[in-house]
Amino acid sequence: MHLPSDHASLAVKHREMVTDAGAASLALKARRNKTMRLFATAATVILMTSPALAGSYEVRCETKQVPYQETVKGGSPEKVIGGAIVGGVIGKVVTDKNAGAAAGAIVGGAIANETSKKTVTKYREVETCTNVFIPERITDEEKLQTVLLDLNEGKSVSKEMTMDAQYTIGVSYDGKWGPKSQLAAEKYLANLKPDAPLYSLVVNDVVIVSSPDVNAIDEMKEALLEAGVASQIFIDLQ
Repeated sequence: MHLPSDHASLAVKHREMVTDAGAASLALKARRNKTMRLFATAATVILMTSPALAGSYEVRCETKQVPYQETVKGGSPEKVIGGAIVGGVIGKVVTDKNAGAAAGAIVGGAIANETSKKTVTKYREVETCTNVFIPERITDEEKLQTVLLDLNEGKSVSKEMTMDAQYTIGVSYDGKWGPKSQLAAEKYLANLKPDAPLYSLVVNDVVIVSSPDVNAIDEMKEALLEAGVASQIFIDLQ
């Protein structure tokens, strides 16, 4: 079957458009698949490089009474009484009757009460919620030793991991690695009890060595003295 030249040309263009659309669709799918693979790879890398935490986050809420100021109608008693007296006088003058005076007093008191305002302190309950990290013991001994060494050497460790380590070695878990945490870590790494003494040999304000063996520290001090180097021994240096 032979198509007119115009129809044949349209048919060719249609086929080209369909082909182009199909190619574009395949290209889009390929880009999407590549993007998903990149996301998956990134997620895998994050999971592999992020150390598992012993603790976890919990949402904790508390309700507090918060004060606020509010302006209300209704003045002080003296203002109401003053308005009632003025109203009573006006009512009696106008009507020259006690009933008129009573009515005027009521109206005057009401007006004084309505026009006067005062500021009072009220309270409302406000609930605040925060995401709190709750530390737990690090049960992997090898991992714990690595974390403690990294912390004592000043390496970067996440606040959450630091809190886990502090909780494990029995010090305040605030996420800040200070002298107390460092000393507790040294004792833990030396297999000492928390209350056992740790001796440190110091030369020119620099800790040369720390050990639970006081005899070994004394021998080092004597050897340094023979070499002409003065040193000091400190217990539980912080």
